[in-house]
Amino acid sequence: MVAFPIGDVVGPDREPLPPHVHELIAAQVGESAAVIDRTGVPRETLLELGRHGLFGSALEPAWAQRELAELIAGADGDTWFCWVQHGTPLRTVQAAPDPGPWAATWRDPLQAGSAIAAVAFAHLRRPGEPNPIARRVPGGWRIHGTLDWITSWDIADVVLLMARDRDCDQVVQVLLPAGHHPSSPDLRVGPMLDLIAMRGTHTRPAHLDDVFVADDYVVDVVPMDRWRAADDAKTAHASPAAFGVTRSAIAELAQLARERSSETLHHLSEALGQECRQLRHHAYELLDDSDPADRDEHLRVRAHSLDLVMRATTAVVTARAGAAMMAGDSAERRVRTALFLQVQAQTPASRESSLQLGISESENLVESTFRARLR
Repeated sequence: MVAFPIGDVVGPDREPLPPHVHELIAAQVGESAAVIDRTGVPRETLLELGRHGLFGSALEPAWAQRELAELIAGADGDTWFCWVQHGTPLRTVQAAPDPGPWAATWRDPLQAGSAIAAVAFAHLRRPGEPNPIARRVPGGWRIHGTLDWITSWDIADVVLLMARDRDCDQVVQVLLPAGHHPSSPDLRVGPMLDLIAMRGTHTRPAHLDDVFVADDYVVDVVPMDRWRAADDAKTAHASPAAFGVTRSAIAELAQLARERSSETLHHLSEALGQECRQLRHHAYELLDDSDPADRDEHLRVRAHSLDLVMRATTAVVTARAGAAMMAGDSAERRVRTALFLQVQAQTPASRESSLQLGISESENLVESTFRARLR
């Protein structure tokens, strides 16, 4: 198995991170990836990243944060997902103009990476009736409904829960104790979900039976249309994780090419590497030159990045043949991560873009085959 980022063919988009960052990720994450898939992301792994400034406060500039995300995702998708989930609660608490006293006490630990946060908000993207819902009562809010999943529940200190106040069409954001915290709230948390991917992320469903949340726990209350606009912009972007997993797959292809002296695998790893570099550079240029008018282009590039990660990871399975069918094998785990990325942060717009790409590629293949037969 390739201990990514060792043997990285694609390389960083800009500058490499310091060698000690690569070594830490390889030692703490990459070498334990198969175990993490079976037993879950260790809380200590995230805290160790925090002690080295790699969890909590974002690296500056933005390209360094993207490179870090690529390296972690390439080493282990489960660890990356727990790592990236922490960012939304941290940014939300940091940006809140007047968080409640209890919520405010978590700002510094979350920023330092000495505490771990989970988040539950994907339900806000779904059509139909809001679930869960929040209603204002004296001294706080009552929240009722179900959560399909909370990632990192068992290892997190707090969870940022977002619920919709249907009457005022706004999003109530509250920070509650999570599974690792001794005073977890009155949530009925279900058994760990048996997922085909990300099964090491301590993901559980939960139900809130008209749970009272005092104002002290409220981080912010924002209009639904403002929340949706920000989320639509964010979810249109290509994920660094897709490029990180692609880099990892290409690294394994390149290693197989060397071991077997295979010209085919060598050319394939070179071709996929060139495609990854060009597509990623365009994606990150779009991010750095943010323009609302580029949303369709963001979605197009996102769709291509998801197509690329599936092709690259599937190529490793093909090259490894029957060995890749063993549960927990690096190729098998990587394909499952690539499948998860197809639906992670999915919106109707991003789903449509990916499906339209599939139609386009299929039609092009049929047309080229027809032309070839005419010759």
